[in-house]
Amino acid sequence: MSKYTRRDFVKKGTGACAVMPTLLASLPALSKNAPFSLQEVKLLQDLTNAQYQALWGNLKEITEQEADWKPNPEANSVRWVVGHLCWFEEWVADAIENKGRYLTDKRPSLVKEPTLEALRARFEAVRSRSQRIISNLTPEDLAREVIFVGSVKVPVIALVQTQLTHMAGHRYQVRYIRGTYSRVFHTNKADFDPW
Repeated sequence: MSKYTRRDFVKKGTGACAVMPTLLASLPALSKNAPFSLQEVKLLQDLTNAQYQALWGNLKEITEQEADWKPNPEANSVRWVVGHLCWFEEWVADAIENKGRYLTDKRPSLVKEPTLEALRARFEAVRSRSQRIISNLTPEDLAREVIFVGSVKVPVIALVQTQLTHMAGHRYQVRYIRGTYSRVFHTNKADFDPW
């Protein structure tokens, strides 16, 4: 399927954030001449939006203290994960419009806000912006290439696809961190994650 292996990425020092778009860009369906279905783009955005809504369901009733807790000193906190997701959403919108973070941020990062409520407001605003931008893309726009976080060229459609996988992957991470917190501090996990 792909000419890249996990070992290739490790040898090149490629960050995990670049693996998915590189893989996607190497697939035949994403060649420059491939026809892109706007219905598929809408489906991807609907699925990403469902993950976004589910993320906030998994964040229900989280405290500021819990948001900063880490399962171990080397792990990310929930606040870090959500700040990173917000950063990526801003980066994708800017990449499509060729401005802002796309021109300055060459490595994955995060946005910081003083509270989770402020972070959510910022995330909501950029999510609306990115959805609006993506809903106005043409097949030609989707085939246009951008540099993915300072590493490899990918078509814009790969950004739209990566939004979904990125959101889903980090949502799982939030569920893991909160689940671990729940076991350590004896909170009710079912309040935010029925699994």
